[in-house]
Amino acid sequence: MLLIRLSLRNLLRQKRRNMLLGSAMAIGVAILITANAFSHGISDILFNKVMRYVTGHVAVRFNERGGVMREIFRDRDRVWESVKGESLIEEADESIGMFSRAIGNGKSDNIIMVGINTKKGVSEKALKETEESFRLVEGKWKDVENPAIENPAIISEDKARYLNLKKNDTMRVRFRNMFGQDQAARLTVVGISKNDNIFMQGVVFLELDRAKELLGYRPWETGRLSLTIKDPQKNARALADRIHEKLKPGAAVIYAFAAGKPVTVLGFKSDDVSKGKIQGLAKLSAGTFDKAFRKDGVILPAALARKLGLTAGGKVKLSYPRKFEDAPKEASLTVAAVCAYGCPGGDVVLMNDAGFYDYYYEDMPAPPGPGVIPYLPEGPWAKLVSPEWILLQRTYTTDDYKKKYQDISKNKWKGTTIDVSTMYETASDILKLESVLNIITISAVVVLFFIILLGVVNTLRMTIRERTREIGTVRAIGMRRADVRNMFLLETLFLTLFSSAAGLALGFGVMKLLTLITFHPVDNPLGMLLVNGHLYFLPTFTGMAGSVLLIISIATATAWFPARRAAELSPAQALGHFG
Repeated sequence: MLLIRLSLRNLLRQKRRNMLLGSAMAIGVAILITANAFSHGISDILFNKVMRYVTGHVAVRFNERGGVMREIFRDRDRVWESVKGESLIEEADESIGMFSRAIGNGKSDNIIMVGINTKKGVSEKALKETEESFRLVEGKWKDVENPAIENPAIISEDKARYLNLKKNDTMRVRFRNMFGQDQAARLTVVGISKNDNIFMQGVVFLELDRAKELLGYRPWETGRLSLTIKDPQKNARALADRIHEKLKPGAAVIYAFAAGKPVTVLGFKSDDVSKGKIQGLAKLSAGTFDKAFRKDGVILPAALARKLGLTAGGKVKLSYPRKFEDAPKEASLTVAAVCAYGCPGGDVVLMNDAGFYDYYYEDMPAPPGPGVIPYLPEGPWAKLVSPEWILLQRTYTTDDYKKKYQDISKNKWKGTTIDVSTMYETASDILKLESVLNIITISAVVVLFFIILLGVVNTLRMTIRERTREIGTVRAIGMRRADVRNMFLLETLFLTLFSSAAGLALGFGVMKLLTLITFHPVDNPLGMLLVNGHLYFLPTFTGMAGSVLLIISIATATAWFPARRAAELSPAQALGHFG
């Protein structure tokens, strides 16, 4: 306590010198925390005000037949089961979107039609965040639900200005639906929104069910799932891992009838490796593998072929109940080969997976009826029959994520792929950007502080020179060398602490003043770094504490050597000093 009182007293004795030095340190701290808060704010905007609306904190994506733009899953309720019961999920949305060409009054431009579910209730927090990101200057969000209006839509102010559109005008759009078919439609502008983010200005919002209908989805089908969760930075990865585990596929099975007899229809994988294994397992009594491996290839086991009175080249008529429609699906298939032995079962019809998935996805089969035992392939065939879908491996960096989607196009999978990812994994480059900004900021401020701390060293040397006789006196009456050294270190520590506190207050004042400035970016990508036309700062306790600890560490380390030199003076030498 004595050392603390002496240190504080000595600081007050040299007010002018310490005020000048402390002011310089305070300015450095203010610059550091302001820059840190700005870089963290950029990251927060990109993640929580851009990426959140594009992908959600956690996303479950579907791609049918290797089509990267064909985001569709045929059994909506089945996949939604994987996210039920998760208490971390605040909002679960169905993401529907499609690139389109919009024709206004004399001008045309590219847009993205996006479906939004305005019928569900949302929390006040979610509503506030939506209103901050998409501020309506005309109309109301509920207007897109109006059944009396032809395809009501909300368009951004910039896009409306470019297309010469006003509220209640009609906008024509041309697009390809989910299945590659060219379509045209008319949208009625019922609202105009204002958005600072240039990347979101091309978005045109429609009510979700209308968007799905335009893009070719049926009521039981869904697009990508976007999940907003609590504390995403902490929980997103663990939640994505759990959902991924729940989505492990089983075998894709169609429970059908052939001439009134129950049969089980399976797809077999048609890649080169699987073909080789199938040829090693199955022995044919009629037909050839060349024909069996074609898209319309069908293999019947010999016992079933005898029951149906069929051989290679004959027609087998199949019928199976559909899951979502009342009328059964009927198909007439040509038998390409008859299997003498080695096939998965006596009543199993094998189809090339390319043809099999056409039936399985387009006319989703009903689950097995009462008394029917679900089929589970065993042995070598368990890995050769087609799964319900292909679950892609979890990836944790942007590079791995990009490679995974390149593989989708390259492999040309016949089945639907499912991918579970978090926004931190799909956009890890944003985190790198924040880290780079922080490193640049810290490096610049550290250089600034080293210049300032040269002043600390010079000030301490001058102080020690002026107080040499005082040092001799306290040493003569019993103060130890370590106490002398610690007294000077404490003076530096207190000066740095007071300067840091002043710097924090100055930094918050500067951030407050900067947020009062209104910017009006027009077609400027930098507008995405603004919130409601203002700069956005997000100071964090970790960032501020880290900055203060960094400054204290540098200051204390710099003061160590002058303080140690003062402590090494002998009492006689110090008392005999005249300066």
